[in-house]
Amino acid sequence: MAPPPIDMDTELEKISKGCITFSDYKLLATKDVTWWIALMIGRELVKESASTIGLMELRGALHFGPIAPWTHLTYTEPSEQELASATLEEYYELKEPKSLDRSLDSWWLLEKDIPRGVAFMDGRFPVIRMIFKGKFEKMMRKGGKMVMDRKMVDRMIEEYLAMDKKIRDAIEKAKYSYECQIQSYP
Repeated sequence: MAPPPIDMDTELEKISKGCITFSDYKLLATKDVTWWIALMIGRELVKESASTIGLMELRGALHFGPIAPWTHLTYTEPSEQELASATLEEYYELKEPKSLDRSLDSWWLLEKDIPRGVAFMDGRFPVIRMIFKGKFEKMMRKGGKMVMDRKMVDRMIEEYLAMDKKIRDAIEKAKYSYECQIQSYP
């Protein structure tokens, strides 16, 4: 039996009222650094980990392999020729949303930090994964027989971007909650 659908707005409200403390950021930084540096690293890691969870669920729904290793970020769009000659998974790889903080050019994060951040987010806000997974599964089931094509990949990426923005906005509220930070000040 399928779990009941998740009310995204209700869950985002819960996330925004959550608390990520200075000690959480210190734990995420895993280095002997000042609380300020731990805060900077931890805040970026929390955001990128939530986005990474979304990409993991998107790739899973599409039955594609794991996220590729980090590379330097390029600011050029793929050419029409590259897109035209690509398989469906290669097409997705060319179109997958990129991030400066999820690349070798990141100022704060290393690729090896992301699994720790994902584990933290899965433990603290497991509903993030459930939101992404539920939405992507619903999209894949919609309309009976699903056609896997480039239009579906594009729609899934658009949905990912919309959900990722809402989730990041909720996390921003949790991260910057004055009450939370005061009670957790080092």
